Parts: sequence; C-alpha cells; structure tokens
Amino acid sequence: MTLRRFLGIYYAYAFLFDFMLAYAVYAALFSLEGLSTGQIGVLLAFWSASAIVLEMPSGALSDHFDRRVLLVLAPLAKAGTFVLWGLADGNFWVYGAGFLCWSIGQSMQSGSREALLYERMEVEGRTEEFDKVLGRDNAAEGLGIGLGTLFGGFVAYQSFDLAIWLSIPPLLIAAVLAFWLEDVRRSDAKDEENSGYFSHFADAWREFRLRAELRFVTTYIATGLLVFQILEEFDELYYLAISLPVWAWGIFAAGVEAVYALASVHAHRLAGRRWLAWALPAIGGALLVVSAIGQSSWQVLFLSAAYVVVAPVTVLAEARFQRVMEGKSRATTTSALVMSENLIGVVATLGFGYLAEWVGILPAYGWAGIVMVPFALWVILGQRRGLHAID
Repeated sequence: MTLRRFLGIYYAYAFLFDFMLAYAVYAALFSLEGLSTGQIGVLLAFWSASAIVLEMPSGALSDHFDRRVLLVLAPLAKAGTFVLWGLADGNFWVYGAGFLCWSIGQSMQSGSREALLYERMEVEGRTEEFDKVLGRDNAAEGLGIGLGTLFGGFVAYQSFDLAIWLSIPPLLIAAVLAFWLEDVRRSDAKDEENSGYFSHFADAWREFRLRAELRFVTTYIATGLLVFQILEEFDELYYLAISLPVWAWGIFAAGVEAVYALASVHAHRLAGRRWLAWALPAIGGALLVVSAIGQSSWQVLFLSAAYVVVAPVTVLAEARFQRVMEGKSRATTTSALVMSENLIGVVATLGFGYLAEWVGILPAYGWAGIVMVPFALWVILGQRRGLHAID
C-alpha cells in the first residue's frame, strides 16, 4: 500500500474514532440525570484511573503483537460505552462501566496509533515530516470531535439519548478501516521472537531513565498542557453557567475544533521557535482568566481561544517525544506518556470538580488559568538547562 493511501485510511480512522455526537452533551446529561458536580468529577477521575491500569499493558501488547489487532478492537470497546450510557437511566454505576469501556478502547489505540504512524514514516525515510503528518492526525481527530459536537448539539436539542446512540455507527466503521492499517514491523519476525512481552516494560523504563529530554517533554505534556484537556470535560457545565443556549453548544465546540485542527495542520511551520513552549501556554492561561470574569455568553470566545492557542505546541511536543525515543518498544513508551497524563488527570480532575463545587465553575476556570504562570516559569528554567519541550 502506498504511503498516500495509508495516510488517507489512517486519517479517516482518527476522524471516526472521535466523531461522536455524545461529546456535545455527556457531562450535561449526567447533570440533568441528577448527578452532582462532585459525582461527575468522580466519574471523570475514574475514567483516568482505569486508563492508568490499562494503558501500559495495552501498549506492550501492541509492541509484542500486531498493532492492527488492537486498532480494530479499540473502537468496538469504545462503542460499548454508548450502549451502556443509552441504557443507564441515571444510574451512576452504569455510567462508570461505560467509562471503563471507553478506557479500554482508548488504551488500545493511544500508544498503538502514534507508534504505527511514526514507524511507517521511518520505513519511508520521511521522519523529518512527522510533525506535519502528526499535525494532520491531530486535525483529523479534532475535526471528528468538532463535527460530532456540532451535530450532537443539534441532535441533543431534540433528544439527549439520541445523541448517545448515534455515536456508535462511526466507531463500527473505524473498526473496519483498521484492517487496512498495516503494521510494518510484522516483516521483522526475528526481533519479535527474541523479545518477551514484559521486556517492553523494561525498554520503556530504560528510555525514561536514560533520557532527560524524554522526561522533560513528558512532564510538559502531562502537566501544563493537560490542564486544557481537563477543562474541556467540564465545558458543558461552563456553558450552563454562562447561559449559553443548548443549540449553540455544538456550534461553539465545533468552531473550536475546526480552528484547533487548522492550527495543528500548520504547527510544523512554527518549528524552531522554542520560546513558544512557554509563551503559548501563558497566553492560554490569561485567556482562561478572562473567560471566568462575568457571566456573559460571549465569554465562551475567550475560552475557545485558550484551547486553540496551545494547539501548535501540543503537536510539536508530541512529535519531539517520538523523535527523542530510540528504543524498540515505541507503543509502550508512548503509553507511559499517556499513563502519566491519566495519573495526573485523576488528581487534577477530582481537584477541579470539588474546586468548582466550592467556588463555582467560572472561578474554577480562572484559577486553572493562573496555574499557567508557574508552569511557564518552569519551562523557561528548563530551557536554560538545555532541555526543550519542542523542536
């Protein structure tokens, strides 16, 4: 299969895996079904916690066997989430089981997908273009989220339950497409025979122990950039707080994803400007603070801008993570990064959920923005020591 055709199928898979109408409404659905903000925070934290347990074992499975198998199973597991949520009828524990299915599906594809992409580019001798390709990967994922959110908002205006059930078909199509995502390592059976399943954990540990750059990039992604990801999970509650009409939720969320996707596609053009690693998160933090002042529906524009402004450094940091890595257990090492995000996400999500209950959802967003000040200072100090989060 030619690289162009492979990338076309790959981008379609990335799009469909996240093209879910439920994105627009699920946090609000929990609230409307009677769950408290604290309970929602617990569910989101459990989501991260279950992913922690599953992430690295899934990555090791991907390194040891055919990555394609996990990429087929991942969307099927994720589809189970929406089957359970469609039947939950306000039951906290059924919603939790749905998040467990989501974690299983996400862990199967998170390390596998990026490793598969980098290895294909490496075989083609085009790793210097990886940040460009990764940007398009992120854009495809973002467009999937954006369009799913857009249509989900309109569908939810008629029926929240329908938005949940219509999230299933795209995942089934993604599972079919994954059969064509060839794992280029399968031609090298000798290496596979000489390494056991648990050796991949040792390889990943060795990578982090010996490479300070890898540890720095991991911390950068799994702390500062993670703040913006966590906030997105509470956005529907933010929309309720500023009285944004339900029909507009999808429009604004889709608009953010569209611009985010555009910024991701062009992120490679900003390579070489390492000062952006601290400047863009700092700007994003300032926008979060502004978005928390007052209760006007138009504040959502500042929140949207905060998410978009960190898109380029997200792509460039993830690309640098893959380039710094040199071991054979690429999916396991990538899964270690994702596991770190989820581990920190447990604490941060719980903390933000209860902070929002204590001070209110809008002030909580403002405090999240203030966190970017010490984070930016940490990045600057790291750069002075010769450590860089982006190329």
